[in-house]
Amino acid sequence: MKSTFETPSAGAIEFKARVFKVLGDSNRIRILEFLRDGEKCQCEIIPMLGQAQPTVSRHLSLLEEAGLIQLRRDGNKIFYKTVDRRVYGIIDAMDSDLLGALSQGLMSRLIPV
Repeated sequence: MKSTFETPSAGAIEFKARVFKVLGDSNRIRILEFLRDGEKCQCEIIPMLGQAQPTVSRHLSLLEEAGLIQLRRDGNKIFYKTVDRRVYGIIDAMDSDLLGALSQGLMSRLIPV
């Protein structure tokens, strides 16, 4: 029986790895969660994150470069929103059941029965 699975191209794999790398920072996940209910001004994101403006700007830039968020300028304000709500499917896939299974697998390797 022939498999219908096609191996993704090297470019697609590199892009996926880049997205996961960007998602691998808790501050960037916090930003995405903050944007979950809609567009927010950078002036709202900075106090929510509780970090200096240059640090928050760097996180926002990385999210934008990965194609996860987009910005809109309105006068001197910059607004951000997620490009596609399906990114939350990636985040939400790490639910308590999956986290429990992953941690149980890790614990079984660290503490043999």
